[in-house]
Amino acid sequence: MFNGTVLVSKNDSIIYKKSFGYANEETKEKITPESVFYIASVSKQFTAMGIMILKEKGKLSFDSKIKDFLPNYPEYLNNIKIRQLLNHTSGVSDTEYYKLINPSNEDVLEILMKQDSLELENGSTFRYSNSGYVLLALIIEKVSEKPIDQFFNQEIFKPLEMKNTTATKAFVQNVSKKVEGYNLLGENVGYKSSVIGPGGIYSTLNDLEKWNKALNTDKLVSKETLNKAFTNGKLLKSPISIQMSGQEYGYGFGWMLTSKGKTKYVQHDGTVESYRSLIKKNLTDGYDYIFLTNNGAKIAMNELTKSVDDILEKSKYQKPRIPIANVILTHLMTKGTADLINNIKNKITNNEIDYSIEENNILRLAYNLLRKNKVDIAIEIFKLNVELYPNSYNAFDSLAEGYFSNEQFELSKENYKKSIELNPNNNNAKIMIERIEKMVAEK
Repeated sequence: MFNGTVLVSKNDSIIYKKSFGYANEETKEKITPESVFYIASVSKQFTAMGIMILKEKGKLSFDSKIKDFLPNYPEYLNNIKIRQLLNHTSGVSDTEYYKLINPSNEDVLEILMKQDSLELENGSTFRYSNSGYVLLALIIEKVSEKPIDQFFNQEIFKPLEMKNTTATKAFVQNVSKKVEGYNLLGENVGYKSSVIGPGGIYSTLNDLEKWNKALNTDKLVSKETLNKAFTNGKLLKSPISIQMSGQEYGYGFGWMLTSKGKTKYVQHDGTVESYRSLIKKNLTDGYDYIFLTNNGAKIAMNELTKSVDDILEKSKYQKPRIPIANVILTHLMTKGTADLINNIKNKITNNEIDYSIEENNILRLAYNLLRKNKVDIAIEIFKLNVELYPNSYNAFDSLAEGYFSNEQFELSKENYKKSIELNPNNNNAKIMIERIEKMVAEK
């Protein structure tokens, strides 16, 4: 359930520190606190810190505008404030960003320069924006007159003695302790990071422990400035409010904020297909914890963090539940598709408390298999999902897609019809039925 490394501390004293599993499944090299992971969007904390460092040096303010530093950028970007980039209220979207393959900061800038308007009204909406953090990195470079990776080295990594942390691509390629990254199917897919600001940093558990300790002091910036990072941002008419996994969050400068009663937390995770990272801080009681994994798609992050919270807060403890997709994978690897549906249903019926059963988790596995042309296995999992979620139009729509991929057109059409019965507004199913009928008529 967890292949990686973890640290739990209180007031900087270690409560628990342990590593599990392999950095390389082929060589069986074990993960240690010195293993180097890609930390993905946890990098945003460092970009936000870069801005705060420059603010304390008098080089900018949080209400400075893009045009103050980058006057040649398009007019639609001119009035965006640094504060709005930090807390994702700028209106700069990632619509075009996600169409890029392995982009650099320059690639992201190029698409922003070609646009002539914001997708959202500036300051009116929270919209998570990697592109906005690319702009922050470009501002840091302009103000400091240093490439962003060198700025991180000189202003953060070296002062904190984070000797195995880097955003320099050339260095990453030669790191001997870098862990390999694996997808949901256990395939080595790694990650080639090139955008720095929203991501781009590689680090270790030991180095992130140093980073976390620095956040509990005024070593990099004053407590007053750092508290602004832990303060919720504002929209034009209300504070930021993000609903996620049944919990309400705010967003500061590179940190998500939440509370439980009088207990205040800040956290941020980083997620790509193969790597996942998390730093979470209980600001009220002084508890901090860090997770790093190279099996990012398999980890049940919410389950693990809830369980750690329950232990630390001496609440009623429930063992983290295993994602049912992980159980399905184990069955496929050991028994193939034989009796898959009955086996998994029996496990759930007899031990429901042990498993996390989420439709999206199951569908993610099935679509991974479908993309690998393992169509028969994917269909079995789509069928299992329909058994588990008989009232989900999306379950039938996905099963229909599986049958379509296998050229079982009548079964595909039948399941698209069931999907429409559950959701008459499912236009995709209507289009696919028309497409199937046309294909059949032309044969």
